[in-house]
Amino acid sequence: MNTNSRLSNSIKNISFGLMAQVLQMVLGFVSRTIFIQYLAIEYLGVNGLFSNILTLLSLTELGITSAILYSLYKPLAEKDERKLSGLVNFFAKVYRNIALIIAGIGLLLVPFLHQIVDNPPLQLEKDLILIYLLFLFNTVSSYFLQYKASLLHADQKSYEVSKNNILIFLLQNSLQILILVLFQNFILYLIIQSVMQLSGNLMISRKVNKLYPFLKKYQTETIDAETKSKIYSNVKSTGIVKVSGLLVNSTHNIILNYFSGLVMVGLLSNYNLLIGLASGVIMQVFANIRGSIAHINVTESHEKKIATFNTVNFANFWIYGWVSVGIIFLLNDFIQIWIGSKYVLSIWAVVALALNFYMVGMQNAVWTFKSTFGIFKEGRYVVFFTALINLILAFWLGSIYGLEGILFATAIARLVTNSWYDPYLVYKIALQINPLEYLKKYLFYIVILVVSIAILFGLNMFLPKTSFLIFVVKLMLSLLIPNIVIYLFCRNTSEYQGLYQLISAMFYKIKGKLIK
Repeated sequence: MNTNSRLSNSIKNISFGLMAQVLQMVLGFVSRTIFIQYLAIEYLGVNGLFSNILTLLSLTELGITSAILYSLYKPLAEKDERKLSGLVNFFAKVYRNIALIIAGIGLLLVPFLHQIVDNPPLQLEKDLILIYLLFLFNTVSSYFLQYKASLLHADQKSYEVSKNNILIFLLQNSLQILILVLFQNFILYLIIQSVMQLSGNLMISRKVNKLYPFLKKYQTETIDAETKSKIYSNVKSTGIVKVSGLLVNSTHNIILNYFSGLVMVGLLSNYNLLIGLASGVIMQVFANIRGSIAHINVTESHEKKIATFNTVNFANFWIYGWVSVGIIFLLNDFIQIWIGSKYVLSIWAVVALALNFYMVGMQNAVWTFKSTFGIFKEGRYVVFFTALINLILAFWLGSIYGLEGILFATAIARLVTNSWYDPYLVYKIALQINPLEYLKKYLFYIVILVVSIAILFGLNMFLPKTSFLIFVVKLMLSLLIPNIVIYLFCRNTSEYQGLYQLISAMFYKIKGKLIK
């Protein structure tokens, strides 16, 4: 089990996580560019549509991953090998059952595919069932060995997963690009994805067996009834959140396909790809410190927990706020230069995408502390209301305003529900301080971002029309202006000082390793 310091673990996890994500970002971008050049845009649409449908099917997982990670933290800290083995054996059975349920429900949808996908091109219509079955296989196969990766994440060894992903990303995307250029075949493209994903899961499984040999020693170990009862209780709570969250996050393409068809879904998918790549890079930082935060919450003082939350939340705002401003200021220009003006969405659609990106991103610190403190039951129904409001508003506003209405519906639903209630729970239960402090900081951060956007668009009035050179100028402005504004507003706060000290400690730790 892990014997390194929290700082060392965080540095390794973040470093390898960023390497994996940057590689995925570069290769994914190249792959998407070639995809657009060699396949019809309807293929992009069906890719996004089937991904959304199967993401919704995965709601049978019921948020068990969060419950798994929480149940592993304490036995890992106590080095309780028998308890860990019993938990892993239990989770293996649970995930196998989930995989079978998803496969069964997924197959039931096959007869209705031609009603779901309206008027596809002839070749796409011929291959529709096979394409869907490949998507279904990818979803189902991921569950058979996923539980082993959870052990690495809980033990602050996410870097092992990232190292594995680097190899898989490189091979998969290289082969997929080759297939698109040589054969323009979407079926082969998906088959490569299936084979590589399965191979990656097998490699992780072998790595876990090697790092935790006691799993083989106690391969018949079970967990006691009390532990199982606690897990099921947490799963019931996280399950409601999981189902509701999927209804919020994974219905855009389905509703958009209903109102506007596959072409508009395809256009949106390009924006989602780019925002997803940015989100993936950022998440490597925050996801890879989850294990360290859990360790702090188990072993450190209450004051240390509060200071850690404030530092992480401020880092969360700085990164997500800065990128959100960049999305609004740059994304349409980038799309126009990358693939052409016919793929550009309205500025209001981009604002809505940036708003949703920021609102979800600002929940990172909150959700991390909520899950590592075991706050599962409290507030579990709030996300249900988020989903309900989102669906009602999405159909209403979507019928009037189309894509923009659907995207703003999600932002409104989040604003009136979990954007304030989840922080309230963390402040009230975990940190035991006045929740109004969070609201004050949240509004303060919004003011900073509005000032940054106002300055950027004020400067934009003096720039000529979009060209590559002008885009580079705007990119430099978006790198400088928000960061300068954030620094000027926040340099004297305790959160800034805490983040500065953390980054300095990480820098000297890395420097020391390099000198050795």
